[in-house]
Amino acid sequence: MRAIILLIAGLLAGCSTSDKPDNLIPEDKMIKLLEDIHVAENQVNNLHMGSADSSLMVYKGPEKEIFKKYQIDTAIYRASFKYYVARPEQFKSMYDRVVKNLEAKNELYLKKQRASKPDTTKKPI
Repeated sequence: MRAIILLIAGLLAGCSTSDKPDNLIPEDKMIKLLEDIHVAENQVNNLHMGSADSSLMVYKGPEKEIFKKYQIDTAIYRASFKYYVARPEQFKSMYDRVVKNLEAKNELYLKKQRASKPDTTKKPI
């Protein structure tokens, strides 16, 4: 997934000279936003809707909540995304942090799951 995103970013960067938008989402906030977007996309993908159109319709709900959480709209998100994509080194660095943060969250989730399951390997005394 990350390779595809970086490939798209590189292609878009080649044809974009995006100026800094007035309402640019700051880098740290954009990283958190991208994390939330990927979590929501993963949740929708796990529903196995069968059609891209259905998945997209379902995704619109969580997307709206994410944008509300970060107090932005689609236009602000797109302008900021376009700005960062036009700067491949910065965008790659941001996405490295997104991936690292998501991996850490996933490891914490798995650790909690393991801790909540009873140990069935111990024999009763």
